[in-house]
Amino acid sequence: MYELTKEVYFDRYCPTCKHKDVPEEDDPCRECLTYPSNVESHKPVNWKSAE
Repeated sequence: MYELTKEVYFDRYCPTCKHKDVPEEDDPCRECLTYPSNVESHKPVNWKSAE
């Protein structure tokens, strides 16, 4: 099976994430930054809409 990995667009998704005020060195941001690519998505692994 073919697995498509995509580069994570931190500049697009982090400003709209509900965790945007968390320091980068703390979870969940630290975990997101550990994975610069994601399977079939440009979203960070812990991204959740702030809305």
